[in-house]
Amino acid sequence: FTQGDVGLAMGKLYGNDFSQTTISRFEALNLSFKNMCKLKPLLEKWLNDAETMSVDSSLPSPNQLSSPSLGFDGLPGRRRKKRTSIETNVRFALEKSFLANQKPTSEEILLIAEQLHMEKEVI
Repeated sequence: FTQGDVGLAMGKLYGNDFSQTTISRFEALNLSFKNMCKLKPLLEKWLNDAETMSVDSSLPSPNQLSSPSLGFDGLPGRRRKKRTSIETNVRFALEKSFLANQKPTSEEILLIAEQLHMEKEVI
């Protein structure tokens, strides 16, 4: 598998795509300690799963992994959420809210989200 294949397969398994660059930096030990600690168990799990599937002769090829509708195990995978684009007037409202209160509580964020008709996670 290439570094890109590994990153894509990890995305299918864990819900977040990892770039080829991230996998390369992990291999070269060029990530922060925190990121290394975060990625190591995920990569170990992926490697163990890949080795197990290889022994079972059921390991999908890199081309199969790139299928957007199938996960690493051949089952439907999670898709990444599209990047949120914020309209200019909404952005100004968010900036105004931030200037008024730079550390809003969870309840205040929920209120802002409702007022702007947006998801709380976007705010």
